[in-house]
Amino acid sequence: MKHNGKKLSALLLALLLCLALLAGCGGNNGGNDQAGGGSTNGQNSGADGEGAQEASAFVFVSNGVEVKMNAEADPIVEALGEPISSYDAPSCAFQGTDWIYTYDGFQLNTYPLNDVNYVSSVVFTSDAVATPEGLEIGGTREDMIAAYGEDYTEEYGMCTYTRGDSQLSILFGDGAITSIEYLAVLPEQ
Repeated sequence: MKHNGKKLSALLLALLLCLALLAGCGGNNGGNDQAGGGSTNGQNSGADGEGAQEASAFVFVSNGVEVKMNAEADPIVEALGEPISSYDAPSCAFQGTDWIYTYDGFQLNTYPLNDVNYVSSVVFTSDAVATPEGLEIGGTREDMIAAYGEDYTEEYGMCTYTRGDSQLSILFGDGAITSIEYLAVLPEQ
C-alpha cells in the first residue's frame, strides 16, 4: 500500500508539472519569438550539440542512453526506443510543439527552438529508475546529501541543485523522496 502511495505521489507531481507548463502559455516571452537577429543569450545551449553542454551538468541515463538537458531530443528519443505513450501540445514558451514521451519510470519533455526539439526535463514517475548516483523515489534526505552534497536551495520541501544549464529537483513528503526531476535552464526568448 505504501508503494502505491509513492507511485500516486509521483504521478500527481508529473501531472502538476504538465499543468504548470500549460498554465505558462499565457506568460510573456519577451516578444522575441525566434526572431532571427534577436539576442542569442543562451540560445546556443542545445543547438551546438554536445560541446554546448557543460561537463558538470546533470545527466540522466536510461538503458545506457544519456539524456542531457538542452540536448537535441530526437536522437535521444530514437535511442530510448518506443515510448509507452507520447503527447504533443503547442509550446507555451517557444514557437512550435512541446512533446511529452512516457517511458517505464520516467517522462521526457521537450521544447522546440529553430525547428529542432530539445530536452527540457526528465520527471521520474516511479522507483523503476534512479539517477546515475543511485538516488530514487522513496530515498531519504541523507541519501540525497550523500549523492549530491549540501549545496542546494530548498523551498516548500523541494531541494534544487544547479549545475551548468541544468537543475536537479528533489521533492520530499513524509520524510521520503516523492519526486525527482531533471530540468533544463531554458534559453531566453
